[in-house]
Amino acid sequence: MRFHPDLHLRQLAGRLHWPHGTPSTRESTRPHSLEDDAEVAKAIVYVSALTLVILLVVLAAIAFGQEAMHWLGVP
Repeated sequence: MRFHPDLHLRQLAGRLHWPHGTPSTRESTRPHSLEDDAEVAKAIVYVSALTLVILLVVLAAIAFGQEAMHWLGVP
């Protein structure tokens, strides 16, 4: 498989990273304050903790279901 000679991987990789958009829209965005970053970090921690709790509950339910089927003698 050959790549086109005009394919610039740095430009393509740059499109994947923050901030998204054209250079003209990047200039008009305001910089993030520390309070904004702290709120985002706090939200990420809360979502991660909630996801972990849900995953543990689901895994516990699966394990309990398997044990219940074993107790009932279901093959």
